[in-house]
Amino acid sequence: MFTLVVLLVGSRLVTPSFAAFCKISRISYNYPHKVTAGQTFTTTVAVSGVCAPDDADYYSIRADLNDMSGLVLSNVSVPIGYSQGQNWNLTLQNHATAPASAGPWQVQFSVYVFAAIGSGSTLDSVTFKPVTIQVGTS
Repeated sequence: MFTLVVLLVGSRLVTPSFAAFCKISRISYNYPHKVTAGQTFTTTVAVSGVCAPDDADYYSIRADLNDMSGLVLSNVSVPIGYSQGQNWNLTLQNHATAPASAGPWQVQFSVYVFAAIGSGSTLDSVTFKPVTIQVGTS
């Protein structure tokens, strides 16, 4: 007998985390949907998660705000600490300046979790969130 299994995967604008040792349970993004040309503004990324309780690595999290060419407009890193199997909640703020020309501006949030293993740092997970901010009048 022949059995066929079909897996359908939906497409979303948010790329999910692929955590190896830390599990991201929630990410929320707060950013202005409209700014004036040249305006400095603040975005926040709130992240919750838990890392493996039997892992003795030190973790940190970084949030970048990038333009769509990959240029980092702003980044911030904060420590999560040593893994104890405890839930953690962190809020990271980025400050950026809008371009001088009006129109839709596509930017992307990139959220990384790093593990300090031995003498180096290893990427544990990454999540991307593209958004559009209207610059000037629409």
